[in-house]
Amino acid sequence: MDDDLAFCLGRFTDHQVQLIDDRIAKIKEEENEVCREIEERQAAHIKNRPPQRDKGSHAKDKALVDKFVSDLRQCSAEPRKIRAVTDDQTCIDSLRAELWTKVAASTTYINRLHNLARPLSNTAKFVETCRETVESFKRPSDFDANYKVLYKIIEQDEKDQVIGSIQKWWKEKYGDKVAEINQRNQKFNGAVTEPNFAILSPNSGVIRNAKKLIEARQETIVEPEYFEVVREFVRQLLLLDEEKREHTDANELSNELNSRTIEETIDYAERWLSERDEIRNRKEEDPYKIELEEAKAKYGRQRMARRAQKFAVAAFIRQLAAGSKNDEQFQEQLDNIVKQERKINEETETKEEGKNNEERKPEEERKTNAESLPVIPCDIGDPNEEELPVTFELKADAAFMNQFKNNSNEVQERFIKSLCQAFSIPSGEIRIKNIDCDKAIICILISKPHGTVVVKILIGGVEDAVARKEAVCKCFSDINANVDSIILGEVALEVEGRRMDPRWNKNYVSSSNDPTGQYWANSINQGGKPYFCPSGWKRYGIKVDTGGKEFDAKWGTWNMAYHGTRSEVATNILMSGLKVGTHGCHYDDGVRRVYVSPSIEYCAHQIYACPWEKTTKNGENLWYQLVFQCRVNPKSIASIKPETILGPDYKKEVIDPNFKNSELEWIILDRADQEFIADDIICYGMMMRTSKDHPKTLTPSKWWEHTDPACYSTST
Repeated sequence: MDDDLAFCLGRFTDHQVQLIDDRIAKIKEEENEVCREIEERQAAHIKNRPPQRDKGSHAKDKALVDKFVSDLRQCSAEPRKIRAVTDDQTCIDSLRAELWTKVAASTTYINRLHNLARPLSNTAKFVETCRETVESFKRPSDFDANYKVLYKIIEQDEKDQVIGSIQKWWKEKYGDKVAEINQRNQKFNGAVTEPNFAILSPNSGVIRNAKKLIEARQETIVEPEYFEVVREFVRQLLLLDEEKREHTDANELSNELNSRTIEETIDYAERWLSERDEIRNRKEEDPYKIELEEAKAKYGRQRMARRAQKFAVAAFIRQLAAGSKNDEQFQEQLDNIVKQERKINEETETKEEGKNNEERKPEEERKTNAESLPVIPCDIGDPNEEELPVTFELKADAAFMNQFKNNSNEVQERFIKSLCQAFSIPSGEIRIKNIDCDKAIICILISKPHGTVVVKILIGGVEDAVARKEAVCKCFSDINANVDSIILGEVALEVEGRRMDPRWNKNYVSSSNDPTGQYWANSINQGGKPYFCPSGWKRYGIKVDTGGKEFDAKWGTWNMAYHGTRSEVATNILMSGLKVGTHGCHYDDGVRRVYVSPSIEYCAHQIYACPWEKTTKNGENLWYQLVFQCRVNPKSIASIKPETILGPDYKKEVIDPNFKNSELEWIILDRADQEFIADDIICYGMMMRTSKDHPKTLTPSKWWEHTDPACYSTST
């Protein structure tokens, strides 16, 4: 390769990488701005939304249902009971009065002991016990509770056991306390101790009235307490379930459940528990979270595509130099770009490791690493028609590589299966081509036509590209390895496959008298448009066919045009496809198009083709410019428009004497949303201009001083 061309291509690569890195940074800024706006709306939504309902706990709900089911089944097992009923109200009232009299007498007795002991020494605790006992006996709530227990004994105990049960009841509720006070009183006033208050004698008024009630007691059949169980369940259910409480009438639900069979009622309770669990487990939809994830995926995919473009240009330039003395130069440049990307990866990992473990989100860390993982597109060929080689360079030691190569525990089968799933291609469509243990490299082959999908995934060409690439990385982490970089297609080119075509290298001079190059005075009809000699430029051919006849058959009738090398799309132009842009002067934003020009001098303006300065070994300063030469399908030219960079006061300034200013921009619109329009434009030559002075001082460039920077079209 010519050293001057190598210099230009090296600078071109550096410039393209910088443009792409700047664009990646801008994409990140756009993402941050969009995400910040979404998060602000999300925060406002969270702040203004009504408080969440209490969904309760599964344990409490299940405990209620379990008790309800148990109680219902118990009712079913005991359908009818015998219960004693007493309805002699006079006896009932007398019993209550006699009990109160007995309790009051006991209280008076204890008060007496209290008063006698208080003046004596060492009686403080005894006096306090007496006081507390009196208060307890006189407390109405305690008396009512004790009376209910007494009445229940009379009503439910066997007749021959009632008296004994009543005496036992008195002992537990009152007698034991009186007996304790009597025992302690022996130390102070033993002579006044009366044991009768600690027991209920058979002749007491309480026992006499109890006997009357026992004699008047009647037995009746009582139905099971089914409805009471249902009603209590409904009451507890509505206490727990706030949402159901707002829309449910307790009496109506109780009556409805009471009318059902036991199994139907149990089924209702279990379904209620399941519904409550479903509500608890249901994640509240956050539209802003989804919007945020979609935004991050969108911008992540854009950055992936830009990174792939960065590696693609370096890899393609390296292929242009394949087999030449500059081969190592461009291989080193490619390696440096990859190293820089790996450094970014390592810095990202370091930042993540510095986070608190509770705050770190592992899925975000994996996503970041996957997004910035170097993917180097090389000689991909046509994945629809042939197998696609994919090479994984790993961070793995020799022990792992040997285990993988020896297929320990069928690791290869597991790896291939998971890789097929990650790429969403049928099982068995991937096979291992080669394993290099020394270099930690695994090379696989993707069966046609699935390689097309794989390429799109790895270079950000599908909506879920980041997630898919993350899944690919996980395939390696699952076998305890990490990917360092991925190479798409073949790296090395055979001689016959080299990208440069020196047969079509030409030097264009300014006069037919100059024997060092080629010149023609009049225009050549190229597809119905004039093609003028690009004097002062040197052409380097790019191989796009196998021979001249094939070229003429495909593109012989197409128009000649040029495109600058300073734009972001220059990489795609060089690789025979123009990435369409969405900004320009002649169409509204959003209409996808590309710009070319029939004038090489127009495309050579410094806003389209950056001038590069080089100091030679002899100390001489030289300036270089690079412009791409293309053939354009005449049918694809949507319109021909005037130049867009002259200042408003210099519109009559002649840019190129071979063309009118009104015909310098050819606009090619995109078709059917395709990203690349290589079917309509083919780049087959690199045009280089060399000068000892800055190109703006050259005669063909005098018009530069009249350009208007405010009207530069950066999407050319």
